[in-house]
Amino acid sequence: MPMMVGKTRTGFQTANSRTPLLFFLFLVIGLPLKTLNAQTVRIRLVNGKTGSPMVNTCVNTWIGAGRKDAMAIPTDKDGVAQLHLTDKDAEVSTQSQPNSCGNFGVVHPVVKYADTIRIVAGYVVCQPHGPNYSWLATMEFSTKQVVQQGVATANTCGKATASPKPGEVIIFVRPLNWREKLKQ
Repeated sequence: MPMMVGKTRTGFQTANSRTPLLFFLFLVIGLPLKTLNAQTVRIRLVNGKTGSPMVNTCVNTWIGAGRKDAMAIPTDKDGVAQLHLTDKDAEVSTQSQPNSCGNFGVVHPVVKYADTIRIVAGYVVCQPHGPNYSWLATMEFSTKQVVQQGVATANTCGKATASPKPGEVIIFVRPLNWREKLKQ
């Protein structure tokens, strides 16, 4: 005879009838944790003046504080550089592949999940800045915020706007002017 565990509207419930409910709860609670760590991150460069994508360029990216060298990830025809986050060491793949970013370019890298994503776009970032501003400044974002909500930087260069999707970083930039090019 099955073990009685509680009274329901229709009678007694057995211990075995709770198993599907427990499995469902485990699945619902466990899925968000897994999708947080196995995620594609899209870094989209947008010209702040025109709203057009910045194509055929490279985005220098670091995941976490442990990586010393940047990954130079090329943008595609939509101005998007992609990387994949994982929580499994066996899936990590960041080998350099000679491409439009030179010998240190990485196409579709798979990196270990970390708390922060740091990015240098190679253009002037369209954000408010103080007197000691450097256009080569590194932007740092919370990986959790990027994955769950998406992030878009401010745009002080023009009227272009964009709404980020979860897993997306939108960075408004502009090309360097002639004075900035001389300082390079």
